[in-house]
Amino acid sequence: MLESMVEQDLENEVRKFPKCSKLLKMLTTDREITSLLDAGNRISISRMGFNDHGKVHSKIVSLNSLRIYSLLEKKGIQGNIIKEEIGDREDVRLVLLLGAFLHDVGMCISRESHDLLGVIVGRHIIFRLLDEIYEKDIEKISFLESVVMEEILCHLGAYKATSVEAKVVATSDGTDMTKGRARIPSKIAHPDIHQFSALAVEKVSILPGKKKPVRIFIEMNDTAGIFQVEHQLLQKINDVGAQEFVEILVKLQDGREVSYL
Repeated sequence: MLESMVEQDLENEVRKFPKCSKLLKMLTTDREITSLLDAGNRISISRMGFNDHGKVHSKIVSLNSLRIYSLLEKKGIQGNIIKEEIGDREDVRLVLLLGAFLHDVGMCISRESHDLLGVIVGRHIIFRLLDEIYEKDIEKISFLESVVMEEILCHLGAYKATSVEAKVVATSDGTDMTKGRARIPSKIAHPDIHQFSALAVEKVSILPGKKKPVRIFIEMNDTAGIFQVEHQLLQKINDVGAQEFVEILVKLQDGREVSYL
């Protein structure tokens, strides 16, 4: 149910951009990508008892990346692909979609260093997909490929992002914190703070900000969800340098609101 809703929202988000629509179909039907994401999810959930890192997570992060960038664009903030004259508005969205969808592909090997492993595992896939869309425009493909690889490398915050695109993907990764991510591991694994905190988050909304271009609005049923905000999302935003365009507002179960950034 959730996956089909997210897919529909993704299709609506990219329908004005033909290359992005083509890429989305490729990403969701590609057997290699599906197999690698499924393998990573087995490691995350079945072997380690962590939250979802599979196809649904990839689609949610992709959707939120596009939504965040649309809000930035409305405030005149352009991706580096445009600023550096590599491509246009559609190219930015295509790179966000590709990097966000593949950001956890390294989990198929190991959770540890899966940001770096993702670049290694994903590079040939990135080139293959870009080559099909840009029809052997090697110079452009190479530029776009480098941005996608930065998005994957920087999504955990261990590496400082230099592009707007990489900052957006890292931020979007942190926004997927609702209880749906922890529902399966909470049933089959030993409970931990990651699961308890995710189960406390009811809803995350991407909205226009008051003081900054983007507001991430988080609704909770328990204060345990604060862990997700402070030790996942907020830390990731600060680590990659995205605090310049993001603010966070948390609504607690008793109606109180807590703001960050």
